[in-house]
Amino acid sequence: MTKITTTAKTSRHFSGTPRSAAHSRLYAKAVRPATIDDDVETTKHYPESLQERKLFASPRTHRPVTGFQYRVYDVCRQIPLGHYSTYKAIADHLGSGPRVVGNALSKNPFCPLPIPCHRVLTSDRYIGGFSGDTNSKIFFKKAKLEKEGLAFDDSGFLCESMQQSRFFGEFK
Repeated sequence: MTKITTTAKTSRHFSGTPRSAAHSRLYAKAVRPATIDDDVETTKHYPESLQERKLFASPRTHRPVTGFQYRVYDVCRQIPLGHYSTYKAIADHLGSGPRVVGNALSKNPFCPLPIPCHRVLTSDRYIGGFSGDTNSKIFFKKAKLEKEGLAFDDSGFLCESMQQSRFFGEFK
């Protein structure tokens, strides 16, 4: 399988992707919770060996983490602090689709670290969902990213000044 490196300059989805009006409406309807979880320091044990991975059951779903989910998590783990990537960039690297990447990340039992799924945005640089929730937990995701140095506008989109300089797509 050929791995694709996606950079801000080479990505087809990055240049000229228009802001989605649907995303703006979704963000406007989101309900800000009374308490915001902005934890970006808690590190959970991440199974490294094949044996450990086979034995691990997610505390969130009580099911084994699939091989594909581990592939997504291994790629997401590479996104550095203060940077972001997109579901599509990860999908391109893995040879899959953005929705299946989003589905895997929505089940991430290793958040916030070592698998920083909060650092993954939509192709139009919208905040996107978090933990499978687009109604209130997006404020958790936004708070985590702001704590790491990213900034968003009032519609939930990454500030234009950071879109290219903070993009990460050079996965191994």
